[in-house]
Formats: sequence, structure tokens, C-alpha cells
Amino acid sequence: MTGNRKYLLALLLALLLAFSAAPSIQAQPRHGGTLVVGISSEPPHLALSGPPTWAFYQIVRQIGNSLVSIDPETLEWQPELAESWQVIKERDGGMTIVFKLVRNATWHDGRKFTSADVKFTYEVVAPVFNSFVAYMVKSYVKSIETPDDYTVIFRFNTTWAPAFYPGYFGGSGINISPKHLYENTDIANNPYNTQPIGTGPFKFKEWKKGEYIILERNENYWKKGLPYLDRIIFRIIRTSPALTLAFEKGDVDFIWTYGLTISDAVGLQEKIGLGRLPGKRVWFFPSPGGSLDVVGFNLHPEGPAPLKDVRVRKAIAAAIDRHKIAEVVYFNRVEALDTVVSSAPAVAQYNPGVNQPAYNPALAERLLDEAGYRRGPDGTRFKLRLMIDSVSYPFYLKEAELIRDFLAQVGIVVEIVALDTAAWHERVFRNWDFDMSIFPFVHGPGPTFFIRYYTEKGIVRASWSNAMGYNNPEFNKLIFAAEYEIDRQKEVELVRKALKILVEDQPAVWTCSRTFVAAVNLDFSDELAPGAWENGMGTGYLNLEKIYWVKAPVRTEVITVERTMIQTIIQGGTTVMTTVVKSEVVTVTQPTQVVTQVVPEWAIAAVVVAVVVAVAAVSFAVSRTRKPKT
Repeated sequence: MTGNRKYLLALLLALLLAFSAAPSIQAQPRHGGTLVVGISSEPPHLALSGPPTWAFYQIVRQIGNSLVSIDPETLEWQPELAESWQVIKERDGGMTIVFKLVRNATWHDGRKFTSADVKFTYEVVAPVFNSFVAYMVKSYVKSIETPDDYTVIFRFNTTWAPAFYPGYFGGSGINISPKHLYENTDIANNPYNTQPIGTGPFKFKEWKKGEYIILERNENYWKKGLPYLDRIIFRIIRTSPALTLAFEKGDVDFIWTYGLTISDAVGLQEKIGLGRLPGKRVWFFPSPGGSLDVVGFNLHPEGPAPLKDVRVRKAIAAAIDRHKIAEVVYFNRVEALDTVVSSAPAVAQYNPGVNQPAYNPALAERLLDEAGYRRGPDGTRFKLRLMIDSVSYPFYLKEAELIRDFLAQVGIVVEIVALDTAAWHERVFRNWDFDMSIFPFVHGPGPTFFIRYYTEKGIVRASWSNAMGYNNPEFNKLIFAAEYEIDRQKEVELVRKALKILVEDQPAVWTCSRTFVAAVNLDFSDELAPGAWENGMGTGYLNLEKIYWVKAPVRTEVITVERTMIQTIIQGGTTVMTTVVKSEVVTVTQPTQVVTQVVPEWAIAAVVVAVVVAVAAVSFAVSRTRKPKT
């Protein structure tokens, strides 16, 4: 190989190195697009600090921000309006949480967000709309202090673990409200309850009663570059068949659980499988909050005598085929339960490792005999009433019929009493006039719901309470201790020990996890916030600021740039460098597509070195070719 060829080869290798090490530019989602969400009922209001249900919280979650976000898998706090926090366990047994707030957040009307808004929200606005916050502030918070505009301090009279779960400082139901728009007003009837002003990624635009609610992109959102969508439209479509048809036709891009029946969702899945609905997805997932179907027993003194015996309760658990319920009632889209909690992230950590009896009619027969309830001449042992809410939970009628048939096989006669929602609440929760009932209980996150449904504190004549009357002092002691333990691992261990007692006592049969469903047009992506469809449009753990439309066109926009120049002034032999900000404006037209450098700094350095080597090689090769031959 001649010398020149060697030099040319060196040059080629250097250039290849330069190109291979060059920073690659990766395109990010473009801005634009309208997401249409189907909802089955109309909110009573859009107050930021406490809508009554998850079905409505999915709307205001896009308009406002909470102090913290919640990781949907770990349930750990993530920064939101609070960029950092400190938890202090005081010597007197109290607890202090110091939140440091972001400094660049503004309300949609342009006013600065400050700590005064947080204090006013928790002391004045939220207690009107949010029973969870009202309970926390009334029972556990001694004071809320604002030493400066960007610090807020919550002082508790005790350590209180539920504060760190969704519902109090983040997640479901609690956005910060603007003090300047609520102060000295009738909070419950403030006009901003129906046309809210928030700090969030989308601004309220219009609400046409009975038809739609429109949100538009907040172009001044404090998280720069977000959101991606131009607008979100919530269309009010009141029946499952109508929602299903709208989704099939493309009039609706997303549906989250409420309003869409399981049978209609399964039908959509089948059509997708047959290729009739390209570009769409429908899927089922466990309740994020650990919600399940609970067949609860009346254990009050005036309740049925057979249910006082734990062997009878275990027999009923063994007689019920929970897998058959999952198959027939829920199309195998739910989890048949072995124990008191499901595999949902909110409660899976609490699995006590103790199971209720598996389906075993022979075991049920033996336990009933041992308890002294042998079959009579007609083959029956005793009779129980099973009360259900067949209006809000129409699928409970099928579940009740299956339970009736299962128990008939072991000699227990079941009478199904189907009531409307109001009558069911009256008979079951207020009068305790039932033998068994199917409850849609939420078990997580945290110990709060276990306390409400299974301890002496919950034995009150009020909806969503311990209507069963279960009361075990040993269980109470452990679960009450868990409520005040802010060390997460210690709290989990206490709850596990308590739930082991609960499963052994069998005050109920935990049949299936409740299932949620989502239907989405795949033209919209959640790849930048995985789980947003499941946890953003219902539980409020996430918002939709990172959802983007994959078909958004490349657009151009005019950006105003403030020009900064350096002037050099010579004074007495000394050079003084002075930075002067010019008042003139420069406009740059560029695509709105954002690019990000995805190569580390060392690669950039490698490019520089490679270019230097290449230039040197070229120079040397040129000099060799010009050198006269001897």
C-alpha cells in the first residue's frame, strides 16, 4: 500500500469515527390534537379541592395541581406544586411536614401561586367539598403556617400514616384552589366552582350542561413545554350502548370504566380481535385502590345466630366458588380472591399470607355439621337473607343468584332481597336489617378503610361503615397502631398482622377484585407517562399533560427572543466587560417539534477529537502530494 493510500485510509477512518460519534437528535411528540373523553354522568360542580367521585376528578385533575403527585405503582410522593418536603417526628409525639413550593407556578388568570393559596385551601375551601381533608384538618392538624411565600408547614398533633396516601396531599380529590378568587365568598356557591381557575396544564373553556365540558391548553403552564394536546373535550353520554357506539364510530377517543358495562367492553374487545376496530384498544385492570366484592355477615347481637359461629362463616366461604363468580359475572376479567386483599398496588403489600377456605363443598358440609347445624328432613339447615343494591350494581343480581345456588348445595336457603340504592343504604347501613350483603368495599391504600369497615370506630349507623358489626380488640389494637406509624415498612407489618386475624375470623367472604376498564383510540399515546390512561383518568394519580396525538402535524410558530449583547468599553487602559440587555425584539420562526440531545458530553468531545484528527490527516496528505519527488 502506498503512503498516500495509507493517509487516505486514515482520513476515511477518522471521518467515520466523527459521524458515528456525532450527537443523534431524537424527535419528541409535537403539540396539537383534541382528545374526546366519554363520561356517563354530569358533575355537580368542578371545584378543584374535592369533587365527590373519581368519575369527576378526572376532569379537574387536568385543570389544577396538588401539592404532590402519587406514583401509581409504589404510591410514593412525587414533586408537583411542592418541589421538596421534610417530615419531622416531634418529641411530643406530633408530626410536622414542611413543603417547599415551586416558584414559577401561576394561576390561569396570571396571578402568582403562593403558600397562602395552600393554607387557604386546606383551612377554608377543601373542608367544604372533601370529607377526607375535612377529617384530617379537624382531627389531626394543629396548625398550618406560611413563614414565606414558598414554604408551608403542616403541624400534626400525632404521627398519622394516612396523610402519606392519596386523598390528602395528592392523588384523588385534592387540588389547590386560588385564595384570591374564594376569599370572602360563599365557598359552596362560588361561581368558580363551575368555571374553575387552576394552575394545571389545561384551562377551563366551556361547559354546556348535558352535552360537554371543554378544556384548552394552558400555554403558560409552569412545566415548560407541556401539555402536548390543544384541548380535551368531555362528552356526556349517559348509556353504555351509546358510549360504545360513539367509541366505535370515532366520536369518542377514550372511556374510563364508569358508564361502560363489562358486557359492552367485552363486545368491543371481540370486535378488535376480529379486526373490525383497527387502531383501538380495550383492556381490563384491577381496581387501583384495591376495591373488591365483599359478602359481609351481620355479626351484631341481633343478627342471625348461625353467623356467630366462625365455623359457619368458614363453611359459607368454602361453599362459594369464587372462580365461577369471576367467570360468569365478570367474564374472567377479575381476580378471584384467596385472601382479604387483591394484587392491586394499593393493597398487595398487605397480603397477610393467610387464605380463606378454597371452594370445597365437602368441607362446608363437615363444618356445618360440627357447628350443630345438621340438615333437617327437607335437607335444609337454616335460612339467610342476602341484600343487594341492584340499581347502582346491577351485576350483583347475578352474583347473588350464584351465591344462592352454591349455598343451596350445602343446605343453606338464601332469599335474595334486591333494593334500590337508597333503600339498600337504609336497610343495611342504618338499620342493620340484613343477614348477608354484597359490599363494594375499597381496602386501600393505607389502613384507613380497614378501620372504617372492620373496627369498633366504624360501627355507626352511616353509609360506608362497619355495618357488619365485626369487633375484635386484638385486630383493633394492631390496625389502630398502623394508623399512627409513619415508617412505611413498620406500618405494613402491623397491617399484615391485623389482617391475619381478620382472615382467621372470616367476618366476610372476599369474592373478587372489582375490575376497571379502559377503551382508547391508539392515535393518542401515553408512552411518556405509562399508566396515565388507568391512573390519570380515574384515580387522579397522574394527569394527562404528557399524553400526545401521534398524528399531530409539524407546525411553525413565532418565538419572541430577548436579545442580549456584550459591549466592550475601554476606560483608562482597562477593559470593562458590560452585559447590556437590548430592548429590541427578534422573532424566529421554527417548527414546534422539540428535539433533545440523547448523547452524553463525552461523545461530543469524541466528535471534536475526531474532527481534529481528520483535519490533520487531510493536511498531511495534501502536503505529501505537493512534495516534489527526488
